[in-house]
Amino acid sequence: MTLGERLVAARRSGVPIPAEMLQSEADAYAVQEAVIRALPARIGGWKVGASSPEAEPSTAPLFADLIAESPPRGTLGGVEAELAFRVERALPARARPYDEAEAWAAMGSMHPAIEILDSRFRDFAAASKLAQLADNISNGGFCYGPPIAAWREVDFLNQEALLLIDGQVVARAAGGNAAGHPRRLLAWLANHCAARGHPLTPGQMITTGSHTGLHFAPPGAKVTARFPGRGEVSLAFNR
Repeated sequence: MTLGERLVAARRSGVPIPAEMLQSEADAYAVQEAVIRALPARIGGWKVGASSPEAEPSTAPLFADLIAESPPRGTLGGVEAELAFRVERALPARARPYDEAEAWAAMGSMHPAIEILDSRFRDFAAASKLAQLADNISNGGFCYGPPIAAWREVDFLNQEALLLIDGQVVARAAGGNAAGHPRRLLAWLANHCAARGHPLTPGQMITTGSHTGLHFAPPGAKVTARFPGRGEVSLAFNR
């Protein structure tokens, strides 16, 4: 059984699997594609991020059935405060790459968001970065709040972000996204997805990396991502 088949089985059964070693990013993205083909869920968006403003980004699909106000609790229960964008204009495949200005202009709104991190691997911490990439960068769910007014005026390099669990602040950061300004990520993603045969389409949600780092919420907890002066979003984990 291939890794893609094993990941699909783990998603369906809820039983995690041992991690496997992969040789390259190309192998990890090939596994993502195998999972996309095998699952009935459509792609409702993408997660994209990078470890620094110069680092090569990485991405994974957000399946539409995992985009909700209160996704079911998985095995990991990780949460991150993020800023996400809704695509307004399609960015189909073409010969000339999209630049940052074109990708930025194609976004119609920005939203406070919470990404839920989960893993199909038995030992999440021991899984390699390539294995996690193959497993949709450990995405387990995603929710977003109301549109942020005047979002193109946000100072992304200094915007404050808070993550609260049951009303207690567990993380606070200013300009905390390691990737820097999201324009670069959006342009990279538009070209990457078009080359893979999954061009960005209107209505898809694009979340652009954690502003607060990964934290863990217990069963039944209320989680809030707050961007002071801009907006917030909350979810309650199922018990």
